[in-house]
Amino acid sequence: MYSRIRHHTLSALVTTPFIINTGYSAGLDRSGQSITDFFQNGTYASLSYNYSMPDVSGQDKGLSSQGNPNEIPNISANNSALRGSIKTDLNEKISLGLIYDQPFNINLQHRGHSDFVSQFENKPAEGTQAKLDSQNLTGLIGLNINRNLSVYAGPALEEIEGNIKLRGQIYKGSANYNAELHSDYAMGWVTGFSLKKPEIGLKAALTYRSEIKHQTRTTEQFSALSNDLYTLPVTFTSPESVNFDFQTGLSKQTLLSANIRWVPWKDFEFKPAKLAERTAPASPDKTGLPLLSYGEDQWSAQIGIAQKLTDKFSVSTSVSWDSGLGDPANALGPVNGYWGFGLGFQYNFLPNWAVSLGGRYLWLGDAQAQRQNGDLVGSFSDNHSTLLSLKLAYQKK
Repeated sequence: MYSRIRHHTLSALVTTPFIINTGYSAGLDRSGQSITDFFQNGTYASLSYNYSMPDVSGQDKGLSSQGNPNEIPNISANNSALRGSIKTDLNEKISLGLIYDQPFNINLQHRGHSDFVSQFENKPAEGTQAKLDSQNLTGLIGLNINRNLSVYAGPALEEIEGNIKLRGQIYKGSANYNAELHSDYAMGWVTGFSLKKPEIGLKAALTYRSEIKHQTRTTEQFSALSNDLYTLPVTFTSPESVNFDFQTGLSKQTLLSANIRWVPWKDFEFKPAKLAERTAPASPDKTGLPLLSYGEDQWSAQIGIAQKLTDKFSVSTSVSWDSGLGDPANALGPVNGYWGFGLGFQYNFLPNWAVSLGGRYLWLGDAQAQRQNGDLVGSFSDNHSTLLSLKLAYQKK
């Protein structure tokens, strides 16, 4: 009798906002690519809106000011992201799901009078900027092997596009370089297995996402030299990843959740053809320097507790950590990991409907910024990011 009551109580906590991993994660990672909605009981659908407000500032090395460092004001723009999911059970054995998110992102622009900004006599100053956007649609089919074990797999369709402008004295011969990454769609796949023990609210899942190979075109220009545009093929691969998700009931009213994620960003490289040709003499293997690359793999973790306060109201809190990708860091992402604290609230306003509001504050790790050849060009410290999340969920068991 106690087990049945405990399961019924814990099931009301499942949609409590376990703050979505949108923010300043390592590399290009912004969403954490979670599929935990697929493990919900019965028919489930959700729509989330996430808004991040990072503040990343620092100092350059004073190349444009006789060695006196210039202040670099906040380079990170506020950013929003959408996420949606739907899942249903066809029968006692088979489940279907569809998850949409925006997993990878860069959105930064330099302003002011630092070494990352080109100053012109006859036109406005222009700073280094980078914007990259992505979308991912993952379809899943799950098979219940028995009461406690399930397996799942499915395709993942990914789109990536973006543009980058390098400006200022730090980029030397590559200053006033423009690159537009044309939109490209490519396919990958997802697979994993989950274990559950419903009477105590226990669920554990291990999910693998394949790498996705993009073959598209990049339009490049060295605007300081000429107006010539070069549109050439480029190949790059978004990285594979592994997510481990876990939850269990601590009492009839309390649920413990955790997530661990690994992404091998060290293998990632984006190297447009003309930039590679121009920087070949400065590269160790004479094949050119990548526009984007990272020094280490990413590890991240999050642990949280959800508490049911009344039949309609629940609260959750979480602590999160991201390893970053090493120090020094790429100048187009001069942050080395973070520690974070989150707080969330859920209100079940109808029997099958819930609305959640969550927030998270990140203490971003200090980092030296380096350009493609490894030269240190700035330092960034004492930075932070604030995240807000709004979620609407429907569940019919």
